[in-house]
Parts: sequence; structure tokens; C-alpha cells
Amino acid sequence: MNYQEALTYIYSFADFERSGSYVRDVNENLPREARLLEFLGNPQQAYSSTLIAGTKGKGSTAICIEGVLRAAGLRTGLYTQPDLHTFRERMRVNGQLISEEEMAALIPKVRSAVEAIQARKEFGPFITYELATALAFFYFAHQHVQHAVVEVGLGGRLDATNVLQPLVSVITSISYDHMQILGNTLTSIATEKAGIIKEHGYVVTSAQATEALLAIAAVCQAREARLIRVGPAEGDPAQEAVDAGALPPLSYRYKLERREGGNLPGQRFTVLTPERVYTDLQIPLPGLHQLENATAALATLEVLRKRSVAWNEDALRQGLLTAHWPARMQIVGYNPTMLVDGAHNADSMHKLVEALHTSFATARRIFVLSVARDKDLSGIVKELADADCVVLTAMQNARVASIEALAKLFAELAPSVKVYTAATSDQAIERALSLSTKEDLICITGSLYLAGEALRWAAAHGNAEVAAEIKGVDH
Repeated sequence: MNYQEALTYIYSFADFERSGSYVRDVNENLPREARLLEFLGNPQQAYSSTLIAGTKGKGSTAICIEGVLRAAGLRTGLYTQPDLHTFRERMRVNGQLISEEEMAALIPKVRSAVEAIQARKEFGPFITYELATALAFFYFAHQHVQHAVVEVGLGGRLDATNVLQPLVSVITSISYDHMQILGNTLTSIATEKAGIIKEHGYVVTSAQATEALLAIAAVCQAREARLIRVGPAEGDPAQEAVDAGALPPLSYRYKLERREGGNLPGQRFTVLTPERVYTDLQIPLPGLHQLENATAALATLEVLRKRSVAWNEDALRQGLLTAHWPARMQIVGYNPTMLVDGAHNADSMHKLVEALHTSFATARRIFVLSVARDKDLSGIVKELADADCVVLTAMQNARVASIEALAKLFAELAPSVKVYTAATSDQAIERALSLSTKEDLICITGSLYLAGEALRWAAAHGNAEVAAEIKGVDH
């Protein structure tokens, strides 16, 4: 089997990310994944792990944790999704993507296990994500990983990754997303994500909404797990619930010291912990939400150290300083400034717009936008009501919202925004450039799938740094 054949096999199963169809079987999801891993020799038991759920911030928090542990000399695994360019981005060892050869060598073993399970007719059909998760855990064991940092795909309680028994469970920011699957309230969404909490375990959360926090706390209480909260130094949004004894106080608090100028708008910040104060920490990722993610990573790392996963302050500083996560306010061009971000729901769009205002001084803000149709389209459009203009397009994904539907929403909800359209993302970027001056900012956003297309455009138009990051294109 070669790599392309391996990829074809993986994608021959139902795939929510590509099609929007979702196989939800509450009685089989985790037992089916557990059985597959059992047939592969339970590779996930060969190393310790951290499991991260949340609506957004999962990836950024994961790369901060993994980067610090790698800087400390540990052999690390990292599992994230979705990918921007190639399926291989989802699983990395010591920062390096799984190779085509390694994937081609391991998939036949996964396939044999799947076929053996299917022959027994014990469960319904597998999905692409379940196979990918098993492959990642299998690969980490083959690579003798010491600690794996694993991002939950969707929800938490029923996600294939929840077969892990992590040293720490992390729940990042909670907002409305995938409501058709996770529920229509923050309580139901948070409860699904809190399904990764283990009996007598440690839980770090950077969630800020009181409703979500109370749901997480309820699961912690039921499972006798210790809840560790992360938030801003200047105040606790959930202070009323803390005063009422329903929540523990914030124990890890971050404070922005200053934003770096120039073309790389990084940040310096301080973190107050229960045991000490870390000053002059640096992270190259812009936006206050990235300080929240980095602080959640630090809180997680301190729990890991108590549980015999060693690191030191030098590794902490190096890991944060070198944190890089593509398509998160990633600058890909200048004059005009062009950046790519995967903001995919109303709350992440709000944080993006806020970060653009605080991090960039530009004449006008021009957005290139394409969104999945199962998102809160109205909420996203409302967040862009102050944009100077928007170029609507259609990313190459079956879940894409139509240009017409988005245009109608802008006319209704943001009538002052000038709206243009383009059939493809390449054409949309060119249109945005034609509308801009050197003093403007062009932000390409709405989905990580659009972000991937934009990064490939940048690489094709001479951005050598972006081109070097693309290790192959599968889609």
C-alpha cells in the first residue's frame, strides 16, 4: 500500500468534516474505538497524555503544552484536527509530521483490525475520524512517544479520543458551535465537552461563561475531580458564582504587559499562579485570547509536573516563545497587510475583530469570507458589521454556505458593509487586493478550510515562509 492508497482507504468511511454527515451512536462510539485500539494492542497505554476539549483555543493550547514539553527534552506526540493542507498534519512526533511512508506502513494494520471487527458484526460502521484517531495513537506508540497532547475533535463525551485516561483534562473556551450535535445551550455544550473529565482527575479550564463553568463544575463534583480555573487578572466574569460557593476562584491569572510592534505582533505577559508569578513571558501569537490559551497551557503543565512529567522554566519560556500555529492571525503579506485566521463561529469572529483593532493600526479592514453552512451565520455577520467591505466566496468544502445566503444576511444585518462576491477564494483574494491600498488590512477568515486555501495562495504568490510550512497537499 502506498500513501495515496492509505489516504483513499481512510476517506472511504463517513467523514463529517468533508460531507457534514455525522454518525452518532451513543451506545457504540467509544466501545467501537476501544475495540479497534484493543485489536492494535492498546497503543494508547504506552505513554501518558493530556486531553483537550473546547469550542476554540484547543489547538493553540495544545501546541503551547507540546512545545514546552519538547523543549524540556521529552519525546512528544501531538494530535490535532482539521488539517490545512495534508492529512499528515494531524499527527506529529517531536514537531514532525507523520511521513507518507510511515502512514502507508501502518494503515494496513489498522485496516486488518477494522476488517476483523467488522467480520464479527459487533458494531456499526467506523468513521474516518475514528480510524485517524486509532492511527495517531498507534503511530505514537511505534515512535516511543513519552507524552501525547491530544485535541478532541467534536464535543468530548462521545469523541473517539475520550478512550484516553489523561493525566490532565483541559477544557478551553466554550461558545455556541455544532449545536445540531451538542445542543442549543452553553450548559448542554459544556456538559458534552466535560465528558472528558475522569474520576478523581485534574481539570484545567479557561472557559469564562458562568453557565458553561457551572456545567463543568457539576461534572467535576460528580466525578470528584479537581477543577482549576484560568482567567484574566483584572476580574473574574464568574465572581458571583464564586461568592456563592458554586465555583472555585481563578487560580491562574494572566495580565498583558505589552504588545510587540513591527510586523510580528507578539505579546509579553505575566501569569500569577498559586505558587509564584511568572513575569515577562513571551508568545508570538497576537490577541488576548492567546494569553488565555497560553495560561491554560501553563496551568496544565504545572499539573503535569506534579504528576511526574518534568519541565523547567527555561523550557517554558522557549516553548511559548517559539509557539507557531498556522492560520491563527497569521500574516502572509504586507502593503497591504494580509492575514489569515480560522475564526469559524460568532464568538471566535468577535475575538478576531477585537484583536485586529488592538494589534493593527490600518486605514480600512477588508474581509474575505467563507463559512460552513452549519455555523451561526447571522452571528458571524453581525460581528463584521463594522467592516469596511467584505468579499464573499465559496471554499472548496461540501459544507460551505452559499454566497447568496451570506449576501442576504449582510443586506439584512450589516447593511453599511460594502459586499462583493467572487466564485473562488483565489478570485476573492485578488478582488480584495484590487479594492485595497497599501495602508489597509485584508483578513481572510470564516473557516480553516478557507484558511488553507488562502495559505496555498500565499505560497503560490511568493511567500517562501508559508510555502516551507506546506508539507504536501491532499485536498
